[in-house]
Amino acid sequence: MTGAHRPPGWPAWVVLAGTALVAGLMMLSLAWYPANLRAPGANAAVVIAVVLLAVYLALGLRALRRPGPGGVPGLWFGAVGALMWSMEIWAGGPAKLGNTDEKLAGALFAGLAVLVTLAAGPFVALRSRDAGAPGRAGLLAGLTSGVLLFSSATIMTLSTLPVLATRTDYQQQFATSGQPDISTFLVGDILTAATAHLAINLILGLAGGGIGMLISRSRRGLPGRAAGGATRLPRAPMAALPV
Repeated sequence: MTGAHRPPGWPAWVVLAGTALVAGLMMLSLAWYPANLRAPGANAAVVIAVVLLAVYLALGLRALRRPGPGGVPGLWFGAVGALMWSMEIWAGGPAKLGNTDEKLAGALFAGLAVLVTLAAGPFVALRSRDAGAPGRAGLLAGLTSGVLLFSSATIMTLSTLPVLATRTDYQQQFATSGQPDISTFLVGDILTAATAHLAINLILGLAGGGIGMLISRSRRGLPGRAAGGATRLPRAPMAALPV
């Protein structure tokens, strides 16, 4: 593949930079609120977080070494998915909406986030002739969504702790949490949720990539479709020439 036609590698760099940011935010949050390291299950949570970061790092490096079609649209789908997840978190936290509005907004944005992340693979499958492009798009969508959501959710929580501490539901949860103060509880809560989303968002992206691969294979297998993707039209019968 010549340099002029080589797919861009910057989507993989975005994932790697995002992974580094996630690791930094984890360490910073735990340094500011170290009591979370003494909470029940903290050791297991740290191990899970380290494993997920290692997976993201390995997949990001693989995407950097082997760029291909589908990476750029996958990144944009992942970014939009992360935005939808962030809006869902905002609606259920700092926005302090009414109970009904909070549930409706949360369900809407969560549903959109899932659909957008899943859609990366099928979208690319319908637009690209490259067999690996849908899977690549799904992978980048999941990775991008994971790192961006973790970063936005953690920063949102750290910057709105005084507002979150006034929510009655969080105050009730804190009262039974055993944490020394409500800020520590809130930071530990978002770290747990955001770490879970590193896995959830990646799985959604990979699932969408798998669906896209199936669509791509079915399109290539349609009768009358040439190897390059163009449809062969049947030739009209030639009239017999007069003798």
